[in-house]
Amino acid sequence: MHSANGRPSSPSPGRPRAIHVGVSLMPSEDFRRATELSFAEGDVDALEWNVDMGWGSPGTPAWVEARLDEFAERGRLYAHGVELSPLSARLLPHQQMWLEELARAFERRRFVHLTDHFGFMTAGAFFRGTPLPLPQSEALFDIALERIARLRAIVGCPVGLENLALAFGQLDMRTQPAFLKRALEAADGFLLLDLHNVHCQLTNFGGDAKTLLARYPLDRVREIHVAGGSWSRPLSDPEGRPFRRDSHDDDMPGEVLTLLELVVPACPSLEVVVLERTDRSLYGDDEAKRFRSELRHLRETVARVGARPTESWGTGPDETSGSTAWIDDDLETLDRLQRCVLETFSSVDDPVSALEALRTHDDAKPYESWTRSFEPRAVEVAISLVRQWGTRIPEEGTMLAAVLPAPRATFELRHVPIPRPGPGQALLRIRASGICGTDLHIREGRMAMPLPSILGHEPVGEIAEVGDGVTSVRVGDRVGVPWVQAGCGECDACARNKMQHCIEPRTWVQTGGGHAELMLVDARGCVAIPDELSFEEAAPMFCAGFTVMSGFRRASPRKGERIAVLGIGGLGHLAVQIAKCHGHEVVAITSTDAKRDDIRLLGADEILLGGGDPGRTLAEAGGADIILATSSSAADVGSVVSGLRPEGRLVVMGLGEGALTIDPMALILSQGAVLGAGQNERRDLTDILDLAARRRICAAVEAFPLVLVERAMARLAEGRVRHRAVLTL
Repeated sequence: MHSANGRPSSPSPGRPRAIHVGVSLMPSEDFRRATELSFAEGDVDALEWNVDMGWGSPGTPAWVEARLDEFAERGRLYAHGVELSPLSARLLPHQQMWLEELARAFERRRFVHLTDHFGFMTAGAFFRGTPLPLPQSEALFDIALERIARLRAIVGCPVGLENLALAFGQLDMRTQPAFLKRALEAADGFLLLDLHNVHCQLTNFGGDAKTLLARYPLDRVREIHVAGGSWSRPLSDPEGRPFRRDSHDDDMPGEVLTLLELVVPACPSLEVVVLERTDRSLYGDDEAKRFRSELRHLRETVARVGARPTESWGTGPDETSGSTAWIDDDLETLDRLQRCVLETFSSVDDPVSALEALRTHDDAKPYESWTRSFEPRAVEVAISLVRQWGTRIPEEGTMLAAVLPAPRATFELRHVPIPRPGPGQALLRIRASGICGTDLHIREGRMAMPLPSILGHEPVGEIAEVGDGVTSVRVGDRVGVPWVQAGCGECDACARNKMQHCIEPRTWVQTGGGHAELMLVDARGCVAIPDELSFEEAAPMFCAGFTVMSGFRRASPRKGERIAVLGIGGLGHLAVQIAKCHGHEVVAITSTDAKRDDIRLLGADEILLGGGDPGRTLAEAGGADIILATSSSAADVGSVVSGLRPEGRLVVMGLGEGALTIDPMALILSQGAVLGAGQNERRDLTDILDLAARRRICAAVEAFPLVLVERAMARLAEGRVRHRAVLTL
């Protein structure tokens, strides 16, 4: 039931309210596994989709598209966004593009409403938003009215703002609700009330929950968010007090449910309560069970408190007028402040020094009454957020790249000079770059490589420029390049057409890898990508797929032979499919029972849990003629030899720590062979691409934007990627 302006009408007195309970959809396999039972049992009757996650690109998982379509048809699909940064003083070109994509998304699916964040901002050289507080000002008020009206005109449905989690101090905590109240009433918008955000502010700065909640326009609340979060311990706080952050990566604290029970009766227009959770905290059965239990508890709580009569609390103190915090400014003055804040927090490490720089900077002086309210420990957290979220517009002639500065260091997003192709070279505009276990070995110092460097040896994209003498590729061609792009042409290996054994090969190590916007490549190494393959699907084929196809052929498989695959990860999940599509009986050996359903879908005929002795397990199951070992465990690879049938072949493809220890008696009795395999002839790569294009095999991919390279690497290190991670640009 809605009024003419799209705002929900309050229910009739005594009439029970239908408040939906939903989840914020994460497009990851961890999230799918954790929630599929909740969807099946009807515990999810609404869905929120962060539109920044994707616009229906080929990289969006099919199950995500199906869920979105399902809830759009049910009229229970809600849109949420970040990238517009609606209260930035100026909109940048990429935000205009975002608005165009938003319009297309709303033409494709019917969303109930759209929400965005109060406080995300871009300014100056920063084109990616950061969730920071904003001052109460006339210019900001005018921007809020204009942006809400702009969004509403584009999407044709109600538009709301979410209260911000981070406050710089008590003043922000008091005035943010009052500013939202004034702006939303003037713009006829609604409030998305995030109760974990409220919990963070109460935890960090103290105060009474009902007094703080009463400052918000509760009559305009259409949606409530609940979530968990994390703690940081700012070094700048002499008392060592922890600081609560809205990171969505842990269980929802009981205090948030207490706030929900308190506030729901005072929100007569409430329509939906959404549980937010990142996939970082949904790995494994225990975490998934806790999440499902949390969701059921939330449903029970909403049903109970939603049945209570609505009540009016009145309003909290007016902090929008007559306050020393309200600033009479203009657009240009506000823009200079936002630039100043982002630049200061990105360049000054110490929060006390950052505060001093802000208070003495000419661009921040009109807002001195606001900046003097900042607490150093909150500024310390804000500095970390700017380092995490803020991304600069590259200077002319530079590109964004993820640079590994040293072993065991974190990747740094830097703007580096754009390389120019020389004779025989081409410039590849990267669309996707696969992350491989080798990247992890280099990062952890287990594999020597000159650093700092740009990693990434599964790059795919479009030719942007060619050097002199290049005729094999043209600008616009869709190509990728493997590790070895060309041989020296002079050594014995090259003379035997064995480029992979060249003593001085041309590789990405010399020119820089694919974790960047652009990459210099040897034109001879470019391999065409079939039109049927998306870039995200193609990237893993240039190392993982290439390696496994070469390993499969290295074993010289014969018709009717039984093939076992040891280790069902980034390489192994492809090995199962390759062996199966060539007509072999396939046995999959894994140490993780949770992978059983995945492996069955890949086509394995039998699944064995290897435990501590995969060789014995395989032998008891009848053994195998060929074992494709993709595991990174040298101990498991050594053990599995005892599972070889007579004259069997063990093909080692995975890089593991330590030496490979093999029982010689087992090898002698079977008259078996141990073969090493890497990327072999180029036809192995073109054949695996062809199989993928014909949908005979498919790489399971988790896509991350380049700016989240650290998150992708962390998931790989924790063994949480299913099954290949790909950076997208």
